[in-house]
Amino acid sequence: MHEVSIIHSALEIILEKAKENNMNKITRITVKVGEMSGALPDALSFAFECASRGTIAENSQFVIDRVKPTARCEICNIVFDIDHFNKLCPKCSTFSSRILTGYELYINTIEGDSNE
Repeated sequence: MHEVSIIHSALEIILEKAKENNMNKITRITVKVGEMSGALPDALSFAFECASRGTIAENSQFVIDRVKPTARCEICNIVFDIDHFNKLCPKCSTFSSRILTGYELYINTIEGDSNE
C-alpha cells in the first residue's frame, strides 16, 4: 500500500505550508489524483485519516478531485479520453503518446484558520 507513504510525504508538506502561513488549524485539503496515477482514492483517504491524528490537520475535510486521463492526437489535434489499454485516437485510430492528463498526484489547496 504505497498510499501510506504518499500521504506521509504529503502531510509533511501540508504541515510545513500551514506553518509558513501561520495556520493553527487546517480545515480542508484538496488533492488532484489522476485515474492512471496508481493511487487508490479510498486508501489515500484512510491513510490521511490515520496519519493526520494529533496534528492540526486532524478532522479536516480531505477532498480528492479525480482527473480523467486524456491525450491529444498529433495528427487530428483532438483531445480524447484514454485508459491504460487504449490510447488510440477515436477519429483516425493513431496511437497517441501525447498524454495530457490522468497521471496527476499533488496537493491542490490547503485551507485553514490563521493565528493572525
